[in-house]
Amino acid sequence: MFSHILVPLDGSALAERALRPAASIAEAMSAKLTLLRVVPQFAILAADPMLYEEMNRLGEEESIAYLRSKADDLDLAIPAEVACETGQPADTIIRYAESHGIDLIMMSSHGRSGLNRWVYGSVAERVLRQAPCATSIINARTVPEKHACRSILVPLDGSELAEQALEPGQILADAMKADLHLLRITTSAHQMLESNSMKDLFDGIEDKELQDAEAYLQTKYADAPDKNVFFEVKVAQGTVAAGIVDYAENNEIDMIVMSSHGRTGLQRWVYGSVAEKVLRSACCATMIMRDR
Repeated sequence: MFSHILVPLDGSALAERALRPAASIAEAMSAKLTLLRVVPQFAILAADPMLYEEMNRLGEEESIAYLRSKADDLDLAIPAEVACETGQPADTIIRYAESHGIDLIMMSSHGRSGLNRWVYGSVAERVLRQAPCATSIINARTVPEKHACRSILVPLDGSELAEQALEPGQILADAMKADLHLLRITTSAHQMLESNSMKDLFDGIEDKELQDAEAYLQTKYADAPDKNVFFEVKVAQGTVAAGIVDYAENNEIDMIVMSSHGRTGLQRWVYGSVAEKVLRSACCATMIMRDR
């Protein structure tokens, strides 16, 4: 599923939190790992071509030395490759992924801006929305261990679009020897009621939805090649995203693998809704699979 993994770094400790999880997946799947640092263009120096070229050269030399030290620290059987590019970070990461056959980008939710300012709305969000491959965001509030991927969660909503995360989740769980959790969150019909006048009717609707959801997950469980799989249906007390995050926290999930689309279909991204809320709130890695 993943043969070439890219980790963009900006030199900060927060960004480096994506290194260990990426290395673990690369080892488990015998994938190529590349560390990329983007050197900003010194546009203010463009009036002096010689100074401009020298500053870029020094920036690239420093970046390559930094990346090689991080690659050495990983101590992989197949050493990670390093690359340095000049340009705007998001555009350069996306362009590099397109031109080098990257099938997974792993990056931290934070960088140099620190914990007080999310990278969302900037580099990470643009990469998530425009990258030609799967993207995994490592929440900067956690410090991943080298072999921390012991349990993987795949939230499903019954749609074929959401199921596009199922095969990658299964393959990752098999490669990492991790437990695979399948979760479906159903919404409470009572949240739409201002009175209990139709309580019996809505109880019946909720029971039927729960039965359908359990039957659906049972079929996915039966299709799983590895029976080290768990499945559960939960009724959301709040939002669907909150239900996913709560399940991940209560069950010590190390990675959430979910599709970029769900029941809303191709005309509306889940970003700004379920997926983005999970990305911002989950205290673990979140992998977004782009619609194929």
